[in-house]
Amino acid sequence: MLSNHLLKILLFSILISAGMESCHKSTKLFKALSPEQTGIQFVNEVHDSSDMNILDYMYYYNGGGVALGDINNDGRIDILLTSNKGGVRLYENEGHMHFKDITRQAGLTDDASWTTGAVMADVNGDGWLDIYVCVVSGYKGLQGHNLLFINQHNGTFKEESAEYGLDFSGFCTQASFFDYDHDGDLDLFLVCHALHSSETYGDTSLRKLFSTVSGGHLFRNDHGHFVEVTRQAGIIASPISYGLSAIIGDFNNDGWDDIYEANDFQESDYYYINNHDGTFTQMDRQAFGHESKSSMGTDAGDLNHDGWLDLVSLDMLPVDEKVLKSTANDDPFDIANYKVKLGYTEQYTRNMLQLNTYGGMHFSEIGLMAGIAATDWSWSPLLADFNNDGIPDLFVTSGVWRRANDLDYIQYISNAQVAKSLSGTRLLDQEAIHRMPPGPSHNYIYQGTDSLKFIDESKQWGMIKTGFSNGAAYADLDNDGDLDIVVNNLNAPAIIYKNYTREKYHLHYLEIRCAGTDSNRFGIGAKVILKQKGKLQYAYMQPTRGFESATAPVLFFGLGKDSLIDTLQVIWPRGEVQLLTHVKADQILTLHQNQAKDTGSLLLPHILTYYQWFSNVTDSLLSVHVVHRGDPSFIDFARQPLMPHMISTDAPKIAIADVNGDGLEDFYIGGGKFQSGALYIQQPDGQFLLSHQPAFDQDSMCIDQDAVFFDANHDGYPDLYVVSGGGEFYDGMKPLLDRLYLNDGKGHFVKDTTALPLMYENKSCVRVADINQDGYPDLFVGGRADALHYGQIPQSYLLINDGKGHFIDETDKLAPGLSHIGLVTDAIWTDFNDDGEMDLIVVGEWMPISFFENDGHGHLINVTQRMGFAHTQGWWQCIRAADLDGDGKMDYLIGNYGLNTTFKPSRKYPLKLFIGDFGQNQSESTILSYAKDGKYYPFAGKDLFEQQFPAMMKKKYAAYHDFAGQTMQEIFGKSLHRAKVWNAYTFTSVWLHNLGHGKFEMLPLPMGAQVAPVKAFDVGDFNHDGHPDILVGGNFYGVWPQEGRYDANDGIVLTGDGKGHFHTIWPWQSGFFVTGEVRDIKTIHRKADSLIMVARYNDRILFFKNK
Repeated sequence: MLSNHLLKILLFSILISAGMESCHKSTKLFKALSPEQTGIQFVNEVHDSSDMNILDYMYYYNGGGVALGDINNDGRIDILLTSNKGGVRLYENEGHMHFKDITRQAGLTDDASWTTGAVMADVNGDGWLDIYVCVVSGYKGLQGHNLLFINQHNGTFKEESAEYGLDFSGFCTQASFFDYDHDGDLDLFLVCHALHSSETYGDTSLRKLFSTVSGGHLFRNDHGHFVEVTRQAGIIASPISYGLSAIIGDFNNDGWDDIYEANDFQESDYYYINNHDGTFTQMDRQAFGHESKSSMGTDAGDLNHDGWLDLVSLDMLPVDEKVLKSTANDDPFDIANYKVKLGYTEQYTRNMLQLNTYGGMHFSEIGLMAGIAATDWSWSPLLADFNNDGIPDLFVTSGVWRRANDLDYIQYISNAQVAKSLSGTRLLDQEAIHRMPPGPSHNYIYQGTDSLKFIDESKQWGMIKTGFSNGAAYADLDNDGDLDIVVNNLNAPAIIYKNYTREKYHLHYLEIRCAGTDSNRFGIGAKVILKQKGKLQYAYMQPTRGFESATAPVLFFGLGKDSLIDTLQVIWPRGEVQLLTHVKADQILTLHQNQAKDTGSLLLPHILTYYQWFSNVTDSLLSVHVVHRGDPSFIDFARQPLMPHMISTDAPKIAIADVNGDGLEDFYIGGGKFQSGALYIQQPDGQFLLSHQPAFDQDSMCIDQDAVFFDANHDGYPDLYVVSGGGEFYDGMKPLLDRLYLNDGKGHFVKDTTALPLMYENKSCVRVADINQDGYPDLFVGGRADALHYGQIPQSYLLINDGKGHFIDETDKLAPGLSHIGLVTDAIWTDFNDDGEMDLIVVGEWMPISFFENDGHGHLINVTQRMGFAHTQGWWQCIRAADLDGDGKMDYLIGNYGLNTTFKPSRKYPLKLFIGDFGQNQSESTILSYAKDGKYYPFAGKDLFEQQFPAMMKKKYAAYHDFAGQTMQEIFGKSLHRAKVWNAYTFTSVWLHNLGHGKFEMLPLPMGAQVAPVKAFDVGDFNHDGHPDILVGGNFYGVWPQEGRYDANDGIVLTGDGKGHFHTIWPWQSGFFVTGEVRDIKTIHRKADSLIMVARYNDRILFFKNK
């Protein structure tokens, strides 16, 4: 039986929410200081007027930025704030959290109409920070150009943008200084946004057009004068480049700065890899499975302590249920697909956390699992250690003055008569504007943990006041050893959040300032790797972060309770390295580049020491080019708009056997619709040749869901059983009939049309065992789901071999309850109670892990409840048996939907599927429902409900705001009580630890196995340490855009210690890099070695060699 399995899962949820130093106490970590306390009397006032408003300029509410730095070299960090209509304000730090406005005496005057972002940087390389301010001009009467204030070393500045070639005019958002060409001086990257026009609607070929005012603009520093090199460097500056931020860092750890630029609206974010020759290669399509849809601010940091920079981008997904259902977020399915066909990346309305898993060449997006996906209309993300525990935390500014994406507002202005009036006169402007509801929000702060999970500490840490915050930056403003935060608000005073970590918890820290040589005097681009007690921290010197803002050029490390650092390694921008040991904590340490040594390498040290266990050898198998052909044009939702997800992408699967008796293993790979399955025969040289099989071709209409080789007719040759299914055919259609192909012993197959009963259901799997010990193999065939009525239980089969290769349906006779056990995805024959008989474990969606015990006479008895698994309902996807802890007993790996999802089912609040006649039209519908604050809401929005229940919706919910926030009970009333209900309590992928005597404990797999639905496992000693390791395959794209496709598993390896403990190994370490929708992983043996085969839906099969 199961031993406290739900308690184990609960404990797992608690453990991943615990940090190294919790700081989760009732006392606030931050306190917002008043303007009277700080001396900062600053308000960025932006109100709608007849001269300009949100209808004129779509970025009217984007707000202003923050730039921090020590402008007078007195050791204290000063503050610059930008005001859209009021220029900039400079505040000198007088100590003790008090600041003095020195704007006028410093000479920071300008005539720009609209200022946005800013940064402090030593542009002329004299060791004093200058100030660069971004300006929007050339639109609707806005005037001016970007401003460069050169520090005169006496408390004053001189505006010299024209002299330096930096008087850029356009729609500029932010600036980043960096040395992209390694010549020792600082170059400049500008981010500028586009505006909607007739040129901005179309495919990605529009990127070829050059815009002088929008997109990214790169300026090379040529001996103190900046020259634009945008086009020749490969940077996109086009009419569809809606740039709102950029983060610069060495994402592939090759020693050269790369660029990630965030774009608003339909345009993809741009990810540029530095080619070391003054040019960049755009890699976003290859590197990211999906991105934020309306990307705002960005930041980068090493979140999992592996020495690679990870990424955060912000969007505007609401938390509140009423706001969520009344605002335009993700596109409808057809529009989202159309944008992808036009060349744009998959995009979803939510914050993204992109984990760098393959050396900067691929990222896994885990924002939902991390818990940071929804922070409403968000602007500036800041990754930093705010509680000094050695783990990066995340701060987010949020709030918008008016919600221009409100669906009722959009419906109002979409009215032809209103639209005509708006285009011809300004009389309706104020009415239209006031139809946009305000969108205040509190700022968010999340405590980071070692498990890639963030804990929302906004309330506990003091971020509770609602408002409209935009730009933000952090620094230790009072030099007390923790990071304070400066926030620029819209139509409210700017705020300084004082950090009380040191006062309350006395945790240690280290601040690092860099004294560079050449003209890069502040060491922009330097890397610092800190190691203490085996743990690595990695920081990168790049002040521009978040949104329209920049931190000071200082690196900060929290050290927890450690007062001494083991090693501190610095890699300077051009490769010089210096190593410090036994460094004392609680100090501001200045590092000098002239004390570093040239090692001749730009790579981080840890990058030189890892060994990859796998190599992709697919291209070396010249005769094998197997591409599974699914049908992406078939959309299950067209038949069932409210079904939870598609069921037509579950294939292909692999079957392996020596079919021709030559002692070499061959393989069969299932085909898609109008694609016959393929049999490949292994050759003596290890190659594989396609074997033409006319019998397979005759069944090319069928969609192969599973396949297995076994000796069906007892002639000593492996025959082939192929399961038919897929979501395209519905029950009763001939292509759903399974097939048995008999082998003549030479690898030639003929279909036996009389061997199987007529099974006209969509099925998922076939499993072979001699359950009655008569010497003949019997079969379990799992029913998947009804293609027209998801949620209705299909039929599963127990087929008994008559000894002549014919199979008889004996399900109800031998296994009561098995025929309608559920929506089966996988099963396994196994002796789970160690009595020598083959038992059956069945898994599926909305099902518990179901155990059928063999009574010794071929009868299967459902013992799920007796085993303690009655309440383990999930969306289980696959099961695999292996002895994972070396005790000689069989354990079980079970793949589930994973934790990187918007759904958070629990024992108390399961995910629910309601099935009933909700439209009162004699037709059943399925409605997916989740709990929030103890109440159940529909997952679908008003538009989908109108498709399914037009009469009810028209009568009851005319406006989006009427529907938004309605619970399932409020929408459906009594009809809800008459509905059938399916529950899912857990989405965690697990392994069942066999305790012996039929007892199991259910344990979660590591977080790396939770990043996406798990569809396949393979087990072997892949690192050659004598202990079993696990390959985890999965991903799933067949979901609505508001759920977002699951693509974060790009090749997960779990290394085992032989005691049941597992550690996640990412592709950059293992070499097992696999993208796409993995559906099967199998090991096939050759004469001299073995290959790992990976089958993917609608993609090429891959082969890996384990070195």
